[in-house]
Amino acid sequence: MGEVFRDEPVSQNRFRQFFQCDVDIIGSTVKDETEILVLVDKILKNLNIDGAIYFGNRKLLNEILDEQNIKEKDRNFVLREIDKLDKLPEKEILESLKKWNAEKILKIFKNKKEFFKKYPAYKEVEELENCCKLYGIKIEFVPSLVRGLSYYNGNVFEIKTEEIKETIIAGGSYMFNKIQCTGISFGLDRMSFLAKMDFEKEKLLVVSIEKDKEAISLAEKLRKEGKNVVLRFGKPSKALEYANAYEIEKVIFVGEKEVQEKKFKVKDMKTGKETLLK
Repeated sequence: MGEVFRDEPVSQNRFRQFFQCDVDIIGSTVKDETEILVLVDKILKNLNIDGAIYFGNRKLLNEILDEQNIKEKDRNFVLREIDKLDKLPEKEILESLKKWNAEKILKIFKNKKEFFKKYPAYKEVEELENCCKLYGIKIEFVPSLVRGLSYYNGNVFEIKTEEIKETIIAGGSYMFNKIQCTGISFGLDRMSFLAKMDFEKEKLLVVSIEKDKEAISLAEKLRKEGKNVVLRFGKPSKALEYANAYEIEKVIFVGEKEVQEKKFKVKDMKTGKETLLK
């Protein structure tokens, strides 16, 4: 996890400098690719982001380029144009592809999924789909998905939302030191913008009235239950002033009487009402 920099044009959600979190598996199979997508699915659900997982396969793309007799020296140019399909009008891409006699590729991409079964690499597409079904994860095959020009060599992934046009998570499989790997990158800036989470927790103030051990024990117990707890020592009047200043909802007093009776007085700072906590 860390800061990265973009050496490309920037825009509203394409920052020059941004935070990215990468997850990689060194020595991977399609089953490991599934584990990566399981992680993506869980994170999206936890952050309440409504994202769709799209995937393609670079081997399959290369097989289509072979079939269309696209020269090796022209392939990166062709792939770069294909990668713009979700950014520019199709007519514009079509005109560009004519330079390399690759315009027929766009028509191939419009075929139904069954059409691509004739390509050997489609086996990886089916395997990933079958593995994801075991986890109950929905993924959508997009034959034109490119993701990078030089290093991806298998399934590639893109996660998008309807809220912004930019990709929020992306990755794929690649070779590193002759070892097959897979990984994915989370764009933390975009994801934090899209996340729908309630970070507001009720604030509690535990006040020790010369019973520090018991007050600390109670505060720690409440914290383990996920409560937002502040601990103060000394005069109750000062503690109440503190609670008002920091808009703390409830104050719990821990003194001699409370410890003996094993009941703690809880003051609601909004209503002024006091109750007992066992």
